[in-house]
Amino acid sequence: MSAAQPFYFGPTARPIFGWYHAPEIPRGDGVVLCNPLGLDGTRAHWSYRHLAERLAGAGFAVLRFDWHGTGDSAGDDSQPDRVATWIGDLNLAVEELKRRSGVARPALVGLRVGATLAAHVAAQRDDIGALVLWMPALTGAAWVTEMAKLHKLYLRIVPQSDTPEPDGEELLGSFASKATIADLARIDLAALPRRPAPRILLVDEGAPRGGVSLRERLAGLGAEVESRRGSGQKFLLTVPHKATLPAESLDAVVEWLRALPEGGAQIAPAPAVPAATPFGERPVRFRADGRLFGIVVPPDQAPPRDRPAIILLNAGAVNRTGPHRLYVTMARRWAALGFNVLRVDLSGIGDTPAADGTAESLVYPRDGLTDIAAARDFAARELHASRFIIAGLCSGADLAFQVARRSGGLAGVIMMNPRTFLELNLGRVEGPAVGTPESDLASKEEALRVTAGFRQISEHGIDALLIVSQPDPGIDFVDRHAPAAMREAEGLPRFARVDIPGTDHTFTTLSSQRRVIELTTSEYLVRHR
Repeated sequence: MSAAQPFYFGPTARPIFGWYHAPEIPRGDGVVLCNPLGLDGTRAHWSYRHLAERLAGAGFAVLRFDWHGTGDSAGDDSQPDRVATWIGDLNLAVEELKRRSGVARPALVGLRVGATLAAHVAAQRDDIGALVLWMPALTGAAWVTEMAKLHKLYLRIVPQSDTPEPDGEELLGSFASKATIADLARIDLAALPRRPAPRILLVDEGAPRGGVSLRERLAGLGAEVESRRGSGQKFLLTVPHKATLPAESLDAVVEWLRALPEGGAQIAPAPAVPAATPFGERPVRFRADGRLFGIVVPPDQAPPRDRPAIILLNAGAVNRTGPHRLYVTMARRWAALGFNVLRVDLSGIGDTPAADGTAESLVYPRDGLTDIAAARDFAARELHASRFIIAGLCSGADLAFQVARRSGGLAGVIMMNPRTFLELNLGRVEGPAVGTPESDLASKEEALRVTAGFRQISEHGIDALLIVSQPDPGIDFVDRHAPAAMREAEGLPRFARVDIPGTDHTFTTLSSQRRVIELTTSEYLVRHR
């Protein structure tokens, strides 16, 4: 596996986060990977990292990056001129790859609407040597329509009392304003004015529109076009911890690019120059072997030495940005209150490799508690923190619970929709509500261990906040099997439980995300300033 370098590039006013994967044995070619947007982008992260590593192993210089307002880059969904900014981001990414690698004619690889944007930008340039369109959306409008329909279907499954967002569409956890939708509608692969690249690969092209396939349209512009069947879109429809890598698609992309003629003329690569980010966020590696990865989000001004640092733990197998980018929004709000925040990728999740002898995408990695201890050591050493708040959603909440019940030195713990607390049997939590007498007895014993853990946390003097979507399987299990003990726990000193009705496990709707952020920021963290 090649070494990868995390960095920021682009304008200081809106820095772009990226990874540069240097080729193991350079062949003189480079690739820019263009992320999909929204939920697709969250679920494609693991596959894109593997694709970048495989391409670097095949001799390509690779740059993958987060569009403005996505991932670890600056910005958010509310900002104007998003499509024009994304087009600018890709142009900057191409120039950055060329500058770092010396490659003169890089290839672009895009997935879903990332492919749509890649083709649009490539058609405006003269230096794109090849283009891979992986399950491309034929138009930006088609992608918005599809995601908006899926969001409306979701609302029928999880009824909401909230009114629709007034100036755009919710898209399963993200938002597109009316202006963004209108700008995306102007991007149409059937209306490209010229060929985007001399060689193009279509992976899982999809159904033709108007009787003419995309392959025929691109060939009509003078491109040499090939089509391959890949793995389909199952990996985009599956929650990350249950997904598998789309091996056929990754093979198709790597093999096709490797078969192209090797790079010709090159420019002299320039030395890497770290971009200054106005909000000061920085990628870090820590633990003794430097294996763990995270993003530090610092406050505007140095906090008092007794102010706790906040460590955010992965939600399931989602990387450090959190579901629907919730962790990025939280961390920036918390930093604005004066807290240092470390968003962490635990072993085998996001951009932290799995520990030796373990698999990737395990929601409870073998070294999880050790990783958290390493994050605390880093925050103590580098952020000068003497106390900590541990926060997490789903499995991150389970791990936070265990850290809080076992150790001192914590100022607080924020548990959002814990699933098992590392005490409950997951099969029974997610299974039918009615079991056998034996399983009901075992369930009660497990639930009582959870409530005993809440008492231990309270006895440690830790300020605990439990946020629960109503009903969520983990806390619902405890409520059913130990109702009296749960009610007693809710009366403990420094322990608060808040239920949020009408939402789901990852707080998909924008209103529920705002409620969670408000709870953690204005109603909880203000007590620790």
